Amino acid sequence: MKLLQQYIDCMKAGDNVGLADLFSEHGVLHDSSLLRIGKDTLHLEGRMAIEMMFHHKFGFNGGPFPIHSVAYRNDFVVKYFIEYGGVLVSVTAMIAETGEDGKIQRMNIYPL
Repeated sequence: MKLLQQYIDCMKAGDNVGLADLFSEHGVLHDSSLLRIGKDTLHLEGRMAIEMMFHHKFGFNGGPFPIHSVAYRNDFVVKYFIEYGGVLVSVTAMIAETGEDGKIQRMNIYPL
């Protein structure tokens, strides 16, 4: 299964450990889609930071974030709608770089 498919599956399942494991040890997740709901950009560096943040995010959200209308553009770009507290946000997630280990070195998520 491709990295982006695994990413979407982990987000839908609320699997913070599986999500973090998709990233290299020093991988980066940069998510500016939160700007659409008046929150600060999320910038996480390192697998541990990703695992811990999503443990809290899934916990405070009451579980996984609802994701709808997933459309894979290629192995590195996916578009989807994600629900933040009842607000639907259209985003593009792209793997900008992979590491030598085949895992995500940098993923950028942008609102549309």
